[in-house]
Amino acid sequence: MNEIIDINDPQIQEFTSLKQSALDEKYVVVESKNVFKKLFSTNTKIHKVFTTKENLDFLNENCKNIDFPIFTASNAIMKKIVGHKIHQGMMAVIDRPEFISFDKIEGNIVVLNGLTSPENVGSIVRSCAAFNIKTLIIDEKTCSPFIRRCIRVSTGNLFNINVYKTSTLRDDLIKLKEDDYKLLCTANSPEAKSLHEFNFPKKSMVVIGSEGHGADQEIFDLCDDILKIDIDEEVTSLNAAIAASIVLFQLKVSAS
Repeated sequence: MNEIIDINDPQIQEFTSLKQSALDEKYVVVESKNVFKKLFSTNTKIHKVFTTKENLDFLNENCKNIDFPIFTASNAIMKKIVGHKIHQGMMAVIDRPEFISFDKIEGNIVVLNGLTSPENVGSIVRSCAAFNIKTLIIDEKTCSPFIRRCIRVSTGNLFNINVYKTSTLRDDLIKLKEDDYKLLCTANSPEAKSLHEFNFPKKSMVVIGSEGHGADQEIFDLCDDILKIDIDEEVTSLNAAIAASIVLFQLKVSAS
């Protein structure tokens, strides 16, 4: 255990230089106690922890194998980290989780098509874990769920979800449809079916489109069914993450 008294100490360089935009780096910075609890239950490699002394008891109580260096600092030092709003005074450098291969896709699927908000992506990951979604598919236009903000918003539930990243979303969805998956999308359109009355197929893929424009037309055209969430006509649409939660809840109810 090492005490840090200078924010420029090279031992904590990763915490002051690793930016949120570095979504495909080998490592990622994670934070908050909820994330740490999920992290400790996985086999993810932890390289170092930077925390205030007040959290040392939490680490000892929740981590069975502390085989990484721990750096401590005062609250004042922690708050000086430029560009990082410290959450609960705990951060760790870990190996970035791996994307799965196409052949590892299983269970019901959520497909993110062009979502750019880390808050929305993190919230959807959390809903996926809550409603037993096994696989998350993201395209190249979607914000990586492995960046610091997404992991924090997901409260660490990202570690319980398999993520497949694709550069050929349409082709991959066609392959899954050939494997008896049904592709579903939400939209306010005349042909949309009421979510409340819809019976989900056993193998479902739910597309969540971008915050501003919804699903790409080529993805929308692939859908087997279009669903609508019955809301007051004065409200034109729901936030992407909220809409996803409602659909995934209904999917779980339908499967039970």
